[in-house]
Amino acid sequence: MRFHFLLGVLMTIIFGACVRDQKGNENVTWNRTSNEVICRIDGEPDVINTMLTSSRYTVQVCEQVFAYLMYYDPYELKLVPQLANSQPEVQDITSDSDPNKGGKTYTFEIREQAVWDDGQPVTGQDYVFTLKALFHPQVQAQRYRPYLNFVKDVIVDEDNARKFTVITLDPPNQAVERLGNTIPILPAHHYDPDGILETVALSTFFDGEAIGALVEKDLKLQEFAQRFASPEFTREAKNIMGAGPYRLEQLGTGQPTVLVKKENWWGDALADQSPAFRAFPDRLVFKAIVDPATVNAAIKSEELDVVSDLDPKDFKELKENPFSQGIYNFHAPPLLALYLTYINTRNPKLSDKRVRRALALSVNINEIIDNLYFGMAKQAVSPVHPLDQYFNADLKPLPYDPEQAKVLLAEAGWTDTNQNGIVDKEIDGELVEMSLEYLIVANSERSRNLGIILQDNARKSGVELKLVAKTFNELTAAQKSGNYELSSGGRSLAPTDWEPKQNFYTVGDNRTGFGNAETDQLIDELQKITDKDKRRELYHNLQAIIYEEQPEIYLLVPTGRIVVHKRFDMESSIIHPGYFPQHLKLKAAQ
Repeated sequence: MRFHFLLGVLMTIIFGACVRDQKGNENVTWNRTSNEVICRIDGEPDVINTMLTSSRYTVQVCEQVFAYLMYYDPYELKLVPQLANSQPEVQDITSDSDPNKGGKTYTFEIREQAVWDDGQPVTGQDYVFTLKALFHPQVQAQRYRPYLNFVKDVIVDEDNARKFTVITLDPPNQAVERLGNTIPILPAHHYDPDGILETVALSTFFDGEAIGALVEKDLKLQEFAQRFASPEFTREAKNIMGAGPYRLEQLGTGQPTVLVKKENWWGDALADQSPAFRAFPDRLVFKAIVDPATVNAAIKSEELDVVSDLDPKDFKELKENPFSQGIYNFHAPPLLALYLTYINTRNPKLSDKRVRRALALSVNINEIIDNLYFGMAKQAVSPVHPLDQYFNADLKPLPYDPEQAKVLLAEAGWTDTNQNGIVDKEIDGELVEMSLEYLIVANSERSRNLGIILQDNARKSGVELKLVAKTFNELTAAQKSGNYELSSGGRSLAPTDWEPKQNFYTVGDNRTGFGNAETDQLIDELQKITDKDKRRELYHNLQAIIYEEQPEIYLLVPTGRIVVHKRFDMESSIIHPGYFPQHLKLKAAQ
């Protein structure tokens, strides 16, 4: 008996596991049977700290390590409690003596089960610490601050450290989402063991001038920011601590990022109650692979368990291949995502909206959708997804019209005076040609092919595009610093009402430099107006302004292209990337 058992084990190791395919009519061999999920991502995570990144790939990894007060259910598309034990209690501030009269308070209580990796409880003081770190002027978290600038203070209950009240003034309509889901909570005792931030009141951090002056003269506050963002606390596994289901095992350049499920994670007992606590795989491995041919080969050799944003051509071919049909399931959900071209409106060549509109008219979207996406996409019109209830349907897709583009360029003073095929203009006594650098993702065939199409399209309008390849992190850094002319880009969209503050407010993660007092006022009003008709009017007005000014060229909204190994059950979502690796559940032996 022992001999037969060992022989069976040996045969499984050598030949893999034999199972029935989805039709049950033939044997298919699976090489992979473990409860480990190997995910392909486009870019390497830069840091394991959500607050310090703008990379969606990094956030995807961080969401497994850390936990939020509130969690977005990716299937029901609603906000549910995670660290919090319930929705917050909300009260109006009505006292005449209260400087925050007209505001609201939001009282949360953290679950008694919630603990950090070292067993210490998650408390309201951790929430206070997280906000202090977020608003520390030397912590590079500008991307998130505009979402929480309505917070005035947080009071932790003296008798219950898990209970705290957030005091706000002029809270936005999405206040609960912002308070609970903007960033995960971090453990104060781990990331600030010396209690440096404890010496400064939270309200001081919300006063930009006061905290700036204080940090400038306080060396300990400066040291905190340096240590908080140092590789020691953002990349070294032993110093990463969260309340999420996984711990970091490995993070490094040129190697996969590996997460391991925590033993006896506190949320396991709640997994049947909400997706916020589902964490089924024993290990999550994130491999950064950009080249489509490499991705395709890795799928065929069963080196990957789940791939999203698969090259459309490869997706269709794999879906029709009998061999891959026996190993993988295929999902094509509509995605809340947007592909676009960023335009640096601060650049003198691009500061005129007529030039930007000409560039938009120089893009043959149909060619891109047909040739690069094999029809698995739709033309985008604005920064709002067409499925959003506040999408402005009056805005029509711009046609491909290089002749009209030439007219607009001429109106802006750009004509081909030296007959070399590129329009030019005299600026400060110097002849300047409309030659623009277009940033693409290095080693990404699809990004390069898109760039080549755009390059060919633009030439017909008299514009030269020079393709410049950068790694994903380099490209993102260039966008954020404004050190670019044109750049390829993508944006994941939230399932809630469109939130323009991050991308279009003059203060924030505004990568195009577009915005003015009028648009800022519209965005501010949208934070407060609850009447649906009025909100629709404001949303439509803002989209119309963006459509007119063209700070971004909206290319397409994609259909998801996901393959997942058949040994896992998976429910797809319209939230990018269309799947959640911690929710993949190993099927029972077949």
